[in-house]
Amino acid sequence: MRMALAVQGRIPRAPRLDTTGATAPRAYLFEEMFAPRYNESILDVGPRWALTRPLPGWVKLAAEIRRRGDEYDVLVTWSERVAIALMTMNCLLGSSKPCLAMMYWFSRPSVRVPIRAFGSGLHAIVTWSSVQRTYAIDHLGIPPERIYLIRHFVDQLFWTPRDCDTDMICSVGAEMRDYPTLVEALRGTGIRCHIASDHVRVDRFGFARRIRVDERSARASDVLTIGRKSLLDLRDLYARSRFVVVPLRPSDTDNGVTVILEAMAMGKAVICSRTQGQVDVIQDGVTGIYVPAGDPGALRDAIQALWRDPERAVAMGRAGRLYVEQHHTLDKFCRDVRGAAQACVEGRSATLDGAITD
Repeated sequence: MRMALAVQGRIPRAPRLDTTGATAPRAYLFEEMFAPRYNESILDVGPRWALTRPLPGWVKLAAEIRRRGDEYDVLVTWSERVAIALMTMNCLLGSSKPCLAMMYWFSRPSVRVPIRAFGSGLHAIVTWSSVQRTYAIDHLGIPPERIYLIRHFVDQLFWTPRDCDTDMICSVGAEMRDYPTLVEALRGTGIRCHIASDHVRVDRFGFARRIRVDERSARASDVLTIGRKSLLDLRDLYARSRFVVVPLRPSDTDNGVTVILEAMAMGKAVICSRTQGQVDVIQDGVTGIYVPAGDPGALRDAIQALWRDPERAVAMGRAGRLYVEQHHTLDKFCRDVRGAAQACVEGRSATLDGAITD
């Protein structure tokens, strides 16, 4: 089966590193399923119309991969904008080439409006949010047999438990984070914490707004530090942390899933805001703890209770690592996406709960 992947932006191909995952996540595992992996750099050598017309790069990319569609059995997009552009062209101009879109936030106005109008231009969809899959079925009228539900991934070889003294906690990520609540929760606890981000991204009317993490927050406490980390330094940060806190703003999608899975893969318990969309990964009381969103008092109580009970934190971390190994490995994700693409080509529908049929 010949599969092509389209990704928004100019993204260099990840170098193939050691297969142990010791030095970097094994991104090449996913890329190797596709030949080639298209991004906007192909427009530099594309046809004249793609170079001269004043169109966004993601529109040009969608048009170019559509033009090349006959070279492949299935076109896969991992970008909401490219998927929207491609399905619109397919709907207006017609196409029999199977197109599989990997998407996760259907309720955003910038996504749901074009899907309602041009969703028939996609043959199938892969998502990893059960809440958003239900939304797409109930509110956008997408038949359940066209939406495959695949568990999100983490590279379980790069993010792996390490023996290390745990003298702090940490929080990581930018998407829909509620760091002011975390800062307030930590005030007066004396627990060291590093926030591994310099900004947050908050969704407004379907478009992300970038907000810097206020440096004054770090000065509010002598045990709180703020700043981005390289992947290797981030892995060390997870290892030194007794557990990981993921404070979220209310949302109906699975913001924070990447950090949650990285922490669980590292054998760390997770304290997470209970939101409508973040329901597919954490087992409350087993691998982590949910707290009400935007409630610094409840978050402080959870942090202090788990900090004072390191044995419970270790037990949750072990359960989280086991859960990742069973359900969320990068290798499994690659197999599942390929299986969905193969099913799309062969016309095999998803089951009612999103599984790939044999």
